[in-house]
Amino acid sequence: MILLMAVPGLISCKPAEEKEEMTAERSGIAKVSFTSSDPELNRAWEWAKSTALSYVRDGDPVGAWYEAALPGRDAFCMRDVSHQSTGAAVLGLDKHTKNMLFRFAENISESKDWCSYWEINKDNLPAPVDYKNDKDFWYNLPANFDVIDACFRMCLWSGDTSYVTDPVFLNFYEKSLTDYVGRWDLSADRIMSRKRIMNLPEGATSENHHYYDNRGIPGYFEGAGGMMQMGIDLLAAQYTAYNWYHYRLIAPAQRESQWLREANKIDSIIRSILWDPELSAFKSILYEDGSFDYSVSNQKQDFSHYLLHYNALIQNDQKMINSILDNYSNNKDGLIIEIASHMPDIFFRYGRPDDGIYMLRHLTDSNTYRREYPENPFAVVGAFITGLMGVNADATENYISSFSGFEDPEDWARVNDLPVLGKQITLLHQGRHTSILKNQSEDTIYWQAYLQGVQDHWYINNEQTRYSGQSNEWYGIEVSSWYVSVRPGETVSISAFPNKQSYEE
Repeated sequence: MILLMAVPGLISCKPAEEKEEMTAERSGIAKVSFTSSDPELNRAWEWAKSTALSYVRDGDPVGAWYEAALPGRDAFCMRDVSHQSTGAAVLGLDKHTKNMLFRFAENISESKDWCSYWEINKDNLPAPVDYKNDKDFWYNLPANFDVIDACFRMCLWSGDTSYVTDPVFLNFYEKSLTDYVGRWDLSADRIMSRKRIMNLPEGATSENHHYYDNRGIPGYFEGAGGMMQMGIDLLAAQYTAYNWYHYRLIAPAQRESQWLREANKIDSIIRSILWDPELSAFKSILYEDGSFDYSVSNQKQDFSHYLLHYNALIQNDQKMINSILDNYSNNKDGLIIEIASHMPDIFFRYGRPDDGIYMLRHLTDSNTYRREYPENPFAVVGAFITGLMGVNADATENYISSFSGFEDPEDWARVNDLPVLGKQITLLHQGRHTSILKNQSEDTIYWQAYLQGVQDHWYINNEQTRYSGQSNEWYGIEVSSWYVSVRPGETVSISAFPNKQSYEE
């Protein structure tokens, strides 16, 4: 093991010419397992894993796929695939996710005003429940940006560079951020004043056009009956798509580009127009008459969580972040499943681990309404790894970071045979004072381990080191981190104490 002091910066997702494309070194689907000191969490994991796998399909005309829509439709939609993709990656379903994302990418067309098919069925056809013809179909406008976000996340998690080299994917990104934005008036300069109903055939009315006000819904809220001008989720999805395209494909470091300028304009709308400093809350929806709503429906659901889901806020925006987290924390049991399934990962990622653990249990409880909705078990599986285990990955650097979601020093959790970086690892946390990573692949992996606290001496492989790590603050707590190389077959432990149990099987 070599101890490194440098922290990797933001780099392009483009593969270096001299590097070979990474391939998965796992065998079979769903080899990954999870166990912990909490029997209730163990049961939650097993339910989520087995339920998610029950939706996996092979052998149909569409190719490898999993259900990602309302159960019984034998279909997958753009929003749900994007949200289920992380859990699918954990379960070793890279082939399935890539195939579905590719189907969306290949079906973008000018005849559909640069939309794709919102929902595709097992026969590789647009789902009949959502589609009549290219001018009459259901479509939520965040969808293209959501798919872009999922493609880049999967590239970084899996190491599959075809996401940034395949002409079909590249065409989808380019058309979505140019022609699609232009056709639907989604640029930052026009989005606040755009027409709500647009791009319909001459003479189309609500009487003769089935999807008259649903072909181009400017958000994921579907209950406004054509009166919603813009949802905050649309802006958040656009923001992340522009940033992915700028930083990972077009411009290294901070070099200027039209994509970065557009992202900054959208960011300005979010902060200067949608944020209400007096109420310390975000406006979720702009209506056609110029009025705003902070939440919708009698259940008071809102969509500000998408700002955190798409990383549209940074740690310095603590007041904004807390306003969102407090709102959802106070209503954890009242959220519809499509929103609730986002929350475990968000709570963990933004420093609310108790709420995150609560949601993992809640979403897998047999009394939770619609827990079987496919999005939910996939999202829960993903949140166990990216949330509770705190795993983040960038395959272009063979780089993993981790931070435990357990605050109690006696609690522990281990994930075995996790497919990530096109490789496989086992990772253990005990509290936030000890982390152990085993590299089960044939290539070196670089690991940035975060542990809680700042102290003069830490122990790497039970040997005291004089290097105290890099220290910083993470949502109110002090943390230390180390960037280490882990050779093939090697196990590396980092701990605040000597002689910690290795938890090797």
